[in-house]
Amino acid sequence: MHEWSLADAVVRSLLGFMASEGLSSIKEVEVTWGEILELDTGIFEQAFYELSKGTPLEGAKLVLKEEKAYFKCNSCGAEWDFKTADEILSREFEILEEPAGVKESPLHFLPDLARTLLRCPKCGSRDFDLISGKDLRVSKVVA
Repeated sequence: MHEWSLADAVVRSLLGFMASEGLSSIKEVEVTWGEILELDTGIFEQAFYELSKGTPLEGAKLVLKEEKAYFKCNSCGAEWDFKTADEILSREFEILEEPAGVKESPLHFLPDLARTLLRCPKCGSRDFDLISGKDLRVSKVVA
């Protein structure tokens, strides 16, 4: 459950920001998360609110915004999305769903493995970039 460690990092970052800016409270915080993280938003929200208790962040509204993941080939210029990447991985590595019907991409745990595991679906090159949807960041703060 990396959601708890990610929420902890966000809470610590916000508390540091509040201290440096002299803020006593925050009304709302928007966190943008990359699709490749396959974040369980329910667990992240629970973690955020639990970790905020007893801090100046307690009571702040959390808004989560997903950023879609896109790849771009540096050889041929083709672009593809996370769904296509996941289908390629599932086909090439025979990734099966768990009995509960859950299937997690290896990229969920190590996004930097993309270059090792994937090829451009158009030309087969491994020279591509993950151009969006990889990070988790605080994108907006309302004091």
